[in-house]
Amino acid sequence: MAIDIVVGMRVFTAVVEAGSFAGAADKLDLSRGMATRYVAQLEAHLGVRLLNRTTRKLSLTEAGSDYYQRATQILTMVEEAETSAAQETSVPRGTLRIAASIGFGVRHLDRAITGYLQRYPGVEVDLTLNDRVVDLVEEGFDLAVRVAKQIDPGLVARRLTRARTVACASSVYLKKHGTPKSPEQLTGHNCLTFAYSSLHNEWRFRRNGVEQTVRVSGNLRGNNGDILVNSAIEGLGVILEPSFLVFEALRQRRLVRILSEWEADEFSVFAVYPNRKYLPPKVRSFIDFLVERFGPEPYWDFHG
Repeated sequence: MAIDIVVGMRVFTAVVEAGSFAGAADKLDLSRGMATRYVAQLEAHLGVRLLNRTTRKLSLTEAGSDYYQRATQILTMVEEAETSAAQETSVPRGTLRIAASIGFGVRHLDRAITGYLQRYPGVEVDLTLNDRVVDLVEEGFDLAVRVAKQIDPGLVARRLTRARTVACASSVYLKKHGTPKSPEQLTGHNCLTFAYSSLHNEWRFRRNGVEQTVRVSGNLRGNNGDILVNSAIEGLGVILEPSFLVFEALRQRRLVRILSEWEADEFSVFAVYPNRKYLPPKVRSFIDFLVERFGPEPYWDFHG
């Protein structure tokens, strides 16, 4: 019969500390016979006698005395491990590895992470900003913040908020080249495009239920949204970028929104993680914090 060594240790140390099988049985809510059986099985497993038994007294053998000392140390470690695991299920702590795009991370995650760490001082954040899509499992990330229309199968995602795209250019560029009045007029403009976009050089717009797809071209294609935004501010061309990237430039009038009567593609900001089961508190609490911070109407949506 297989023996549970940890349970056997607990019964044995309880017998020693109580001075009797009856006392140990009461303490552990066992029958006296069960307590006796656990110790007998432990002795059989070890191949040594741990206790000298008489009708009136129990005493430790030399092997039993040594085993008692070691068993109490082991049980203390087991208890500490169980306590630590229990706390891990309720208190956010440990290192939280996060991946996000550069543009969103620099503009929005920096302050969010600062606020989160002030609320949960037991957590340390390791943030990696990269505009490519990382492999969460292979690269060891707890979660990623991604802007997308949908998330690939095999990952778990929670929508944090929306991310509208807006077409814009600088007033200098528009004064020199004219302001497009319809999507098809973009074909005559220098359009700066994002390398990682699934649409490539196709920009989509909708109005009154009618969708128009325009194939655009330009002399700059980049894998970082900030490069495109800065180039547009300098007057190089037209961009179609998420409002979370351009909202400050729009408010400061460094960029001007065009085709505002048309709706461009809308994306979502997702928190993506590998597995829903046993989600650590540090991950769950961070996602909840981002939902609370960004909300359904994000502060970056520009209405001017």
